[in-house]
Amino acid sequence: MGIFQHPHLTRGIVRTEKGAFEISRGLVDVPDELGESLGWRSAEPENATPADTSRSSSPNSGPQVTQRRRKRA
Repeated sequence: MGIFQHPHLTRGIVRTEKGAFEISRGLVDVPDELGESLGWRSAEPENATPADTSRSSSPNSGPQVTQRRRKRA
Protein backbone atom coordinates (compact mmCIF):
# COMPACT_ATOMS: atom_id res chain seq x y z
CA MET A 1 0.00 0.00 0.00
CA GLY A 2 1.21 3.47 -0.84
CA ILE A 3 0.11 7.04 -0.35
CA PHE A 4 -0.94 8.79 -3.57
CA GLN A 5 -2.10 12.32 -4.35
CA HIS A 6 -5.55 12.40 -5.95
CA PRO A 7 -5.48 14.70 -9.00
CA HIS A 8 -8.40 16.93 -7.96
CA LEU A 9 -10.29 15.69 -4.87
CA THR A 10 -9.25 16.75 -1.36
CA ARG A 11 -11.62 14.61 0.70
CA GLY A 12 -14.27 11.97 0.30
CA ILE A 13 -14.40 8.41 -0.98
CA VAL A 14 -13.03 7.14 -4.27
CA ARG A 15 -14.56 3.90 -5.52
CA THR A 16 -12.57 1.63 -7.82
CA GLU A 17 -12.93 -1.91 -9.09
CA LYS A 18 -10.59 -2.95 -6.26
CA GLY A 19 -12.59 -1.30 -3.47
CA ALA A 20 -13.40 2.06 -1.91
CA PHE A 21 -10.70 4.25 -0.39
CA GLU A 22 -10.94 7.36 1.77
CA ILE A 23 -9.37 10.61 0.58
CA SER A 24 -8.05 12.90 3.30
CA ARG A 25 -6.29 16.19 2.45
CA GLY A 26 -5.96 14.99 -1.12
CA LEU A 27 -4.08 11.84 -0.13
CA VAL A 28 -5.29 8.27 -0.68
CA ASP A 29 -3.82 5.08 0.78
CA VAL A 30 -4.20 2.53 -2.04
CA PRO A 31 -2.20 -0.42 -3.36
CA ASP A 32 0.81 0.75 -5.38
CA GLU A 33 -0.31 -0.93 -8.59
CA LEU A 34 -3.76 0.72 -8.39
CA GLY A 35 -2.39 4.23 -7.77
CA GLU A 36 0.10 3.85 -10.61
CA SER A 37 -2.50 2.43 -13.01
CA LEU A 38 -4.76 5.43 -12.32
CA GLY A 39 -1.86 7.79 -13.02
CA TRP A 40 -1.83 9.30 -9.53
CA ARG A 41 1.39 10.91 -8.30
CA SER A 42 3.06 9.13 -5.39
CA ALA A 43 3.20 11.22 -2.21
CA GLU A 44 6.07 9.09 -0.90
CA PRO A 45 9.24 9.93 -2.81
CA GLU A 46 11.38 6.82 -2.81
CA ASN A 47 14.66 8.67 -2.28
CA ALA A 48 13.41 11.26 0.25
CA THR A 49 15.91 12.34 2.84
CA PRO A 50 15.46 14.79 5.70
CA ALA A 51 17.44 17.37 3.70
CA ASP A 52 15.03 17.01 0.75
CA THR A 53 11.96 17.53 2.90
CA SER A 54 13.35 20.67 4.54
CA ARG A 55 13.97 22.26 1.13
CA SER A 56 10.41 21.60 0.05
CA SER A 57 8.91 23.86 2.72
CA SER A 58 7.53 27.21 1.74
CA PRO A 59 9.97 30.12 1.90
CA ASN A 60 7.26 32.12 3.70
CA SER A 61 6.85 29.58 6.48
CA GLY A 62 9.23 31.40 8.84
CA PRO A 63 8.44 34.41 10.99
CA GLN A 64 7.62 37.50 9.04
CA VAL A 65 8.83 40.94 10.05
CA THR A 66 6.82 43.98 9.09
CA GLN A 67 7.68 47.59 9.66
CA ARG A 68 5.16 50.31 10.30
CA ARG A 69 5.59 53.88 9.20
CA ARG A 70 5.42 56.55 11.83
CA LYS A 71 2.65 59.06 11.46
CA ARG A 72 3.78 62.59 10.79
CA ALA A 73 2.72 65.17 13.32
